[in-house]
Amino acid sequence: MVVMELAMNLSHLQTYIKVASTQSFTRAAQDLFITQPTVTHHIQSLEQELGYQLFVRSSSEIRLTVEGKQLLQKAHEIFMIIDDIKGTTMSQESGICGTLNIAASSVMGTYFLTPIFKTLLETYPHVDIRLHFGNAYTTATWVQNSFVDLGFAPRSPGFSRLKFTTLLVEPCVLAISSPRYATYSHELEHGDCANQPFIIREKGTKVHDVAMRWLKKQSWYSGMRTPTILPDMESIKNLVLADAGITILPRCCVRRYLDQGLMKELKTDIKPNDVNYFMIQRKNENENELIRMFLQLLRTTAQTATTPAKM
Repeated sequence: MVVMELAMNLSHLQTYIKVASTQSFTRAAQDLFITQPTVTHHIQSLEQELGYQLFVRSSSEIRLTVEGKQLLQKAHEIFMIIDDIKGTTMSQESGICGTLNIAASSVMGTYFLTPIFKTLLETYPHVDIRLHFGNAYTTATWVQNSFVDLGFAPRSPGFSRLKFTTLLVEPCVLAISSPRYATYSHELEHGDCANQPFIIREKGTKVHDVAMRWLKKQSWYSGMRTPTILPDMESIKNLVLADAGITILPRCCVRRYLDQGLMKELKTDIKPNDVNYFMIQRKNENENELIRMFLQLLRTTAQTATTPAKM
């Protein structure tokens, strides 16, 4: 059990939560718009005040100690109480208020959850949404460690304490700029794209796995150019629009460009696999009023998703 004195600086706790979520002092400093030495000072001050170590540090990573995990849960509870105090008056006026912490992959956060967030903010103006982007593993880790209330991402193995509910089955497509379509389509038909540049997502994402599985099935894979790997989908799409190469992405990510005629889908005998996206929850945990409200919105709004699965 973690016991904290009232004199504890709340800003230090906020810094601690950010370091725990990003697993990086540098990233935490960037997200909080403070210097890295300030982040280090906040963490050291907390450790000194509490009398135990919060992180195990190495040259390649940082991870929470057992005591650090306990503190993380208690810190979230503290800020939930603060949010409740701030929203007491507003709650009487509008019904529901508070902070909803959501973790999501870039696809889910950008393309699937957006209409749900829009409806939520219009209906419940005193609800604060905090969206944290991560890959499948990071999202599941945040949910399991209670850093967030819910997660939305592809499934990551090894999380037996979590419940994964299928929300979206999204097909991946080969997309190319319209001016380059004829050339690339011809080369694909003749079974040779070895000299053409492919631009794909970074390793650690399910979309990267889908792209690499498709490429390895091609007869020309062993002689192909090394794919360009980028972490940002917007950068990938901009490069494709600039005639810089082919990409393999979920259809929802390029749907607007396909509808506008700026991109075209390359058809092949071997199609890229679909990506399954899930809602991630902690098992056997009671849902508060805010989460129940969000899940109800999810059920009613998810019908407009690209390829929704039954909940």
